Amino acid sequence: MTANVSFKLAGYPDSIAQYSAAASLPRAGAIISNLKGITRSHHTHIGLGTLGLFAVRRGAPDWQSLVLVSNRHVLLAHDAEHGDMIFQPDHEQQGDQVVFDTPRLNAIARIEHTGLCGHFSYAYPGEAEKPYYIDCATATLLLKQSENPQRFHTKTQHFNKVARVHPHDTFEGRELKARLSGRDDAVWGKIIDSQATVETVTGERCHNTMVIRAIPDSRGVLRPFSRKGDSGALLVDQHQRAVGLLWGNHMLDPYVSYACHIHPVLSFLQIIPWCFDFCAPRSSQKD
Repeated sequence: MTANVSFKLAGYPDSIAQYSAAASLPRAGAIISNLKGITRSHHTHIGLGTLGLFAVRRGAPDWQSLVLVSNRHVLLAHDAEHGDMIFQPDHEQQGDQVVFDTPRLNAIARIEHTGLCGHFSYAYPGEAEKPYYIDCATATLLLKQSENPQRFHTKTQHFNKVARVHPHDTFEGRELKARLSGRDDAVWGKIIDSQATVETVTGERCHNTMVIRAIPDSRGVLRPFSRKGDSGALLVDQHQRAVGLLWGNHMLDPYVSYACHIHPVLSFLQIIPWCFDFCAPRSSQKD
């Protein structure tokens, strides 16, 4: 569900890589892209997705060195590779085109773990291993996290812990409610299945997928749970628990979306989730 959009630049850089210092800090829930289409003359489109969450590598000696987590099909769109840049670009929508301002392409990370778009064997405690479909990858942030992040993030905590969506949580009438993290206008949905087999347009069967159906808002208005460009967004339930990573939506029903379970993603990538937003280190300059 990456948004494959037509684009144009307000100004033309000789090399996008020169814009390595982000004008704005990495933000969970923000639109991201590798902007591969811009640097390739035969491409007229680029892929846009979403920064799901931040995380720390297991066993990393420096907890300040965070990675961002999103879908593999977002970070590696248009044949991107390990080491390629990821951007959080300032943009405007003009009709069917997205317009980027060259000085504000905001390079924020480089692709690190190229991840997996496929099945990963995972076992919850007391259960046998099952094939879980996951779509995930990571990129190393170019900036380091502040030494005292808690001082700045009392109001920007995206979730308080991670949790499993058990099949019992999808029984009719007691379904877990969920939304996409980092969105002011997020639509709520109910998780109606936690072990569905979903078939993609290419015929691939994705086992143990979560299915989310949008529910009407307080005014009774029903809106799609997700839209193009939301791929990679973090799924958070009504208890502020991270439960999954969005990867797609139903081709015929705009009110149905799909996500992979969070625990297999964390296990495969060998990461520990960071529940806050990114906080920049203090400037060394004096006023």
